[in-house]
Amino acid sequence: MKNYLKLSPSALDRLAEGKYFDPEIVGLFILVDQAGRKGWIYRRRVIGTDTVVRLKLGNFPAFSIAAAREWAMELNQDAERGKDPRARIRSKKARGLTVEQAHLLYMEVMHRGDRKILKPRTLYDKQVIFDRDIRPQIGRKRLVLLTEDECWDVVYAKSKASKVRANKLAGELSCFLRWCSGREGHIAGIGLKAHPAPTLNSNWFATGPIRNKRYLSVEEIGWFFRALVEEPHLYRRALCLLLLTAARRTELFELPASEIVDGLWTLPAERSKNGEPNYVALAPWGQRLSQTNHEWVFPSPRVDGPQRNGWFKSRDRVHARMEKFAGERLARWHFHDLRRTFRSHARRVGIERDIAEMMLNHKKKGLEAIYDQNDELELRADGFARWERSLVEIAEEMKVAGFLGVPYPYPAAPDAEEQAPVSPPPVAPPPRPPLRQSPQLQFAF
Repeated sequence: MKNYLKLSPSALDRLAEGKYFDPEIVGLFILVDQAGRKGWIYRRRVIGTDTVVRLKLGNFPAFSIAAAREWAMELNQDAERGKDPRARIRSKKARGLTVEQAHLLYMEVMHRGDRKILKPRTLYDKQVIFDRDIRPQIGRKRLVLLTEDECWDVVYAKSKASKVRANKLAGELSCFLRWCSGREGHIAGIGLKAHPAPTLNSNWFATGPIRNKRYLSVEEIGWFFRALVEEPHLYRRALCLLLLTAARRTELFELPASEIVDGLWTLPAERSKNGEPNYVALAPWGQRLSQTNHEWVFPSPRVDGPQRNGWFKSRDRVHARMEKFAGERLARWHFHDLRRTFRSHARRVGIERDIAEMMLNHKKKGLEAIYDQNDELELRADGFARWERSLVEIAEEMKVAGFLGVPYPYPAAPDAEEQAPVSPPPVAPPPRPPLRQSPQLQFAF
């Protein structure tokens, strides 16, 4: 039997542990625990359904009797019409969500991989685009009040710096808003009724040919080394090592010193673009460039962490000096073009195609990815040694090897004859037995 109590502040102060129902409002009661805390609870079945709703408002006296009754009466209006009162609460909460709060829910779902498991690099890029370009402009905006013009203003602001990045920003912003207004967004409690900017287009700005074929020739590598001499020590080390390892920019520039053990750099899967570990065997020059007493191979002088600023300005300075040495305009190059430079010269220095692809940490495809599980660490180490030796020769020819930290004297290449495996003398096959003659058949006609 329910314990009804005529609610008053003095009566509530004297209550012992138990459950006490309000005789005036259906579904409302106050629950007193062993510690004497008094919490307002609503519990009622939705009319015409089997759904039982149980909600908690808070404790008395933070919420007064009048406030609790007003809260319960609003819930009863929905329950008596056959509607779940929680839907109204979720809708009210969704209307107050900011873009930043909604994005937190979005990234939680993306990290869990409820529908699709994303690569670590994809998750990283999504967060970077939001933190760098979206949050500063519309992060505090209420999601339900977000307009199409406000979304496009974010994209056009980015296009002033880079049209390529503006296209990526438009694609990511549209993906986020489509999620908010879709089924997954409703499950997460966002409940955005419609995409506020359906015209967002990741191909809005013309950026010219997407495929980049730029790489540095042998002559340009020489100018590159000469140009590095005038760079600050940290940038000089980093750009040399970037060419030596053929690594991705973020993978190398944010390299913890703990990943290098006895000259072997093991890139973990969580930092790799394709989600697979990579192994880079550093030759003598690479080992010397990677030596450090810091936690990071390229530490920031201002904050506790890797150096994240100044890389593109350093590249521009190096390119300007290269043009000065060349005496003419040179095509612009990007950090990723140094990977393409390695791949384009790999055959010239004696690295097989499959090994070069493994050195770049490119995924195997088709049946090869299923059946060939050999990491070929020895052949990779030989490939990095060959590539480094070819670069040392260019640096020595430019007379800048000492300025760039090349060990002196540099270990000579193993003799080709000693390197070649000694094959056993050919063995003559055993004589074949004479062919057995079949009896001649006689045919009578």
